[in-house]
Amino acid sequence: MDKKLSKTLIISLVMVFICGILIAGCTTTTETGTTQAMTKTETKVIIDQLGRPVTVPLNVDRVVSLHHHTIDIVNELHGEDKLVGILKSWESNLGPGYKRIMPGIETLPTPGDLTTVNVEELLSLHPDVVFVAHQMPKDVIDRIQSAGIPTVAIALYDAEYQEASKLNPNLTDPDKAYNEGLKHGISIIGEVIGKEKESDALIEYTYQNREFVLSRTSSIPREERVRVYNANPDLYTYGTGKYTGVMIDRAGGVNVAENINGYKQVTMEQILTWNPDVIIIQDRYANVADEINNDPAWSEINAVKNGKIVITPEYVKPWGHPTPESMALGELWMAKTLYPEKFMDVDLDRMAEEFYQKFYGVPYTA
Repeated sequence: MDKKLSKTLIISLVMVFICGILIAGCTTTTETGTTQAMTKTETKVIIDQLGRPVTVPLNVDRVVSLHHHTIDIVNELHGEDKLVGILKSWESNLGPGYKRIMPGIETLPTPGDLTTVNVEELLSLHPDVVFVAHQMPKDVIDRIQSAGIPTVAIALYDAEYQEASKLNPNLTDPDKAYNEGLKHGISIIGEVIGKEKESDALIEYTYQNREFVLSRTSSIPREERVRVYNANPDLYTYGTGKYTGVMIDRAGGVNVAENINGYKQVTMEQILTWNPDVIIIQDRYANVADEINNDPAWSEINAVKNGKIVITPEYVKPWGHPTPESMALGELWMAKTLYPEKFMDVDLDRMAEEFYQKFYGVPYTA
C-alpha cells in the first residue's frame, strides 16, 4: 500500500473514532439533562370528587386550599406546612378558634373563596396544586386549570357529577354517600400531598366508632326518637341531603327538617309546627342560643321550655359536610346527648383529647 494512502487512511480512522467519542459524549449529556428535567416534572393522575382526571406533580410542596374542609383535613394529615394560601372566609367557616389549631393561619394569603378566585393572586403564590370546593363553578375551575395550576375538587360525598357539583345535592342514600365520600376525600387529599400513610391512619380512626353508635341506637323505634332541630343564624337549617341529617339519624334522633332539601332558610311557623325536643347549635354560632332564649316567639317550643338548647363542642361540627372528627366523635356526642343513659360508659373528653393530640398535635380545650 502506498505510504501516502496508508497515512491518509489512518488519519481518517482516527477522526472517525474521535467524532464517535464526541457524539457519544453529547448524547450522554443530553440524556442526563432530560432525566433530570423528567425528575423535576414527574406527575401522576388522580380522579377528584367531581370525577375529573387531574394531573398533579408527584411531589407537592405548595398548596392553596379554597375549601375549608380541605384545610382541616390537610392539618389532620400533618401537611399544614404545605399550605401557602387559603380561602377568604376561613374564619367564618372554621370558627375563630381554629387559630389555636393552626397558628399563623390568619397571615396566609387569601386569593379566592368557595366560588370565586383571583387567578393573578393565585399564580403569584406558585402553587403546585389548588383544592377547591365541589360547588366551585365549572368555568372558574376551568380558568384555574387553564392557567396551568392542577385543580382538585373535594366534595366529601360520593355522587355523579350532576349532584356532586351542587351545594345542596339530591342524594338517594345520604348515609352511604357521606360514609364513602369522606373516606374517598381523605384518600385523595392524602395522595395529592404525599401523606398516604397519614390518610390511612385518619380513616381507620374516623370509622372505628360508627358501628358502636348504631349498635345502641338503631333499635329505637321512630315514634320514640328524640326530635332535633339544628339552629343556624337567620333561621337556616340543614335538611335531607346534608351530613347533619345523617348524624342525627345515626345518633337515634329525627331531624325535624328532613322534608326540606339541603341548607335552607325556614320560617318560624315551620319551627313551631315541628316543635323539636332538642335544639342543637354549632359552637361557631353560639350567639344563636341567646337569640332564641330572648325571643318570645320561641318560648312555646318544647326544647326551649325544657332547657334543651345545646351548643356543640368544637369537635362535633354538625355541618353540611362531614369531617373526620364529626364522624369519629360528633355522632357519638350526639347520641350521648340524646340518650345519656345509653352512653354513660363513654368518656368523650378523653377521646377528644386523644384525637386532637394525634391528628392536630394540640390539646383539646373543652
